[in-house]
Amino acid sequence: MSIKDILLHLDDSPACENRTDVALNLARRQGARVTGLFVEAFDYYQPHYLHSEEKMAAVRQLLRVKAEDLGVETSFRTVESNVSGVGTCELLTRSSHFSDLVIVGQESRRTARASAIVEHLVAGCGRPVLIIPATGTFQTVGTRVLVAWKNGREATRTIHDALPILQRADQVTLLAVASEEESGRNQWQNILNHLNRHGIEARTEIMPATSAPLADSLLNHACEGGYDLLLMGAIYPGSRSSQLGRGAAQILREMTVPVLMSH
Repeated sequence: MSIKDILLHLDDSPACENRTDVALNLARRQGARVTGLFVEAFDYYQPHYLHSEEKMAAVRQLLRVKAEDLGVETSFRTVESNVSGVGTCELLTRSSHFSDLVIVGQESRRTARASAIVEHLVAGCGRPVLIIPATGTFQTVGTRVLVAWKNGREATRTIHDALPILQRADQVTLLAVASEEESGRNQWQNILNHLNRHGIEARTEIMPATSAPLADSLLNHACEGGYDLLLMGAIYPGSRSSQLGRGAAQILREMTVPVLMSH
């Protein structure tokens, strides 16, 4: 298993350049190609604003120049959502089916539903999704990895999808809540053995169960430990739900470190 095709969502936001840097640096480490997708979205009653083509050209040039400096192969696609008849989320979902990893930015509106597009993308794309915080710069992503571990489908799926990243990491830490770890101690050795067969030497940590929200504890642990990537499974309550559970949704709103999710 390897990461050879990365889909990068491009836009004209201030955070796009940092997101591009993350994608290209990761592609260089993985020997992957980056496809930049720029979605032009307009309200149906609005004409194209005057500088839309200029902004698209600027984003394309940014990707090209940075990729040349790093020696990364790239391509660029643009789609107008009004012409295609679907929105940004659906376009990203459709395009992700032909990639190994999708990289998007955190939605900047800090409201209860600010993560709606990312939630739907993770639920429907069938690929791991790497979400980059809207603020901050990240010189490295995936060298020190914190895995929110709980023996179950979501965490297992995420670890499997992230194996190429974990294999190149300098440190991998599996973090479990104390009460969960105590109910399945033998699971530590099972997952550690599995990772070891893939060439990954992981360490384990136990996080005491407290009254604080789990999302707060995870983000604090990632920050204090100097991790540059958080891996966690995406849990959707209800079989047909496209909305993440409360903890994962909170992390997407308040994230300070890149987060990789799978479902």
